[in-house]
Amino acid sequence: MDKWIRKLSVPHRVFRFPSSVFSSPCSVSRSPFSVSPLPLITIAFLLVTSTAPAQTSLWPGTDLNFSGYVMEMPVSENIQPTLAQITGVSRSEFSNLVRLRLRPTLHIGDNTKIGLAYEIDGLYYSQNVSFGLGSTTPLRQVVSLRWQPIDRKHATISDYIDRLYLDQEFSFGTLVIGRQRISWGTGRVWNPTDIFNPINPADFGKVEKDGADAASMKFYLGQLTDLQFVYNAEYHFKSSNYAARFRTNILGYDLAVLAGSLDRRLITGGDFAGNVWTAGIRGEALVSQDPSKSGGYYIRWILGMDYQFTDKLYALFEYYHNGQGTLNRLDYDLTGLYEGRILNLAKDYLALGATYQMTPLVTVTLSSVSNFSDGSGYLAGTVSYSASDNTSLALGSLYAYGKTFTEYWYYPQAYYLKLETYF
Repeated sequence: MDKWIRKLSVPHRVFRFPSSVFSSPCSVSRSPFSVSPLPLITIAFLLVTSTAPAQTSLWPGTDLNFSGYVMEMPVSENIQPTLAQITGVSRSEFSNLVRLRLRPTLHIGDNTKIGLAYEIDGLYYSQNVSFGLGSTTPLRQVVSLRWQPIDRKHATISDYIDRLYLDQEFSFGTLVIGRQRISWGTGRVWNPTDIFNPINPADFGKVEKDGADAASMKFYLGQLTDLQFVYNAEYHFKSSNYAARFRTNILGYDLAVLAGSLDRRLITGGDFAGNVWTAGIRGEALVSQDPSKSGGYYIRWILGMDYQFTDKLYALFEYYHNGQGTLNRLDYDLTGLYEGRILNLAKDYLALGATYQMTPLVTVTLSSVSNFSDGSGYLAGTVSYSASDNTSLALGSLYAYGKTFTEYWYYPQAYYLKLETYF
């Protein structure tokens, strides 16, 4: 018990839980030269949306596409009694998040594109602790473009630039430079080969994956074949990651292999996706160098299948083996979980999910994740209502279970309402 109390007695807000969508004050830039663009961008947004259509031309040969969304999500959480006692917080936590995400894209001619995603988050929380899972400072970014102009005891307003890139098309390939999404892998729940933009499947509030500061060059080698090189610099160029991925299609199966260096460790892996009769099947594997493991490396892999039973019913399962994890729950790397270096703590997991369209406007989604190593897991459910072509309302919950100090024992029981409007 003393060992675990020491693990939980970490710096302010280091130990957090599934509503990682909430940015905590410790995640933002405190530099005296860091000035938030919030006032200027907000004024520009109001002017553009009130006077301009979703697509307009700034000058001949250009097109500006403007899109985004507004989301509000109140969340009620119940924390495990023992955990609340150890950490000294109330068992009941209420939060309310309001998010505005702006996504202007400037097209210059037919081959050049400049993309931006700018987000403003307003958060109220009932107690001075943010229960969220994952790092609030993304690992794969070289500079901080996050600010917090308002930081009160129970309320914050933060803003950040999540995408900012130049996309240049050539006859032989595509070059993308800047903060971007690099989409690798085929898994529906876990993505071992998605090394630059990973996300935890239990993070029900996360919509987009964090952008990575990178230079990406993709060469077209055929209709379904390409070779991609990625260089990713991290905070102040203190470390760099790089990888190459070759992708092709053989007999109707998408196949890919990759190799590179991530966090100063050599990696190699691959993925596939295809069909077995009318069911979809997919898999991924990543082998990483690790001197602390037996043999000097570990492997993470997934195998999954999904099937569209009817036009209304869809289901999937996915098995995940995490060679980076441990079978001893007293050795769980909670700090690595918080910092975003790892997404799961144990060895073996199974995810099940199903979506059923009750009416053209109402959809029900049920899912579960089971940790076979320590017997913990969670059940999640969502009922979504499509109020219009651009607006949806969802009511959801996450019920976590497990014995003391198992992985999902740390997660609170969560209930939330999510309202989204896209423009």
